[in-house]
Amino acid sequence: MLEVVITAGGAFAGAHGADSSGGVQIELWQVINLIGAPLLAVVFARPVIDDLKAWLGSDRK
Repeated sequence: MLEVVITAGGAFAGAHGADSSGGVQIELWQVINLIGAPLLAVVFARPVIDDLKAWLGSDRK
């Protein structure tokens, strides 16, 4: 997975400054954030839902 992120970041990262071609440039940290943020949301979704259910259920007891 990390290799894919690094490869994708290398493919999009380019030269900076006035001599750049004006195309879309994505830095490696942006690629990591675009992949990492949704991945973390998926990983932690179930524990958060379980905690919310337990918390809401505690009011009923």
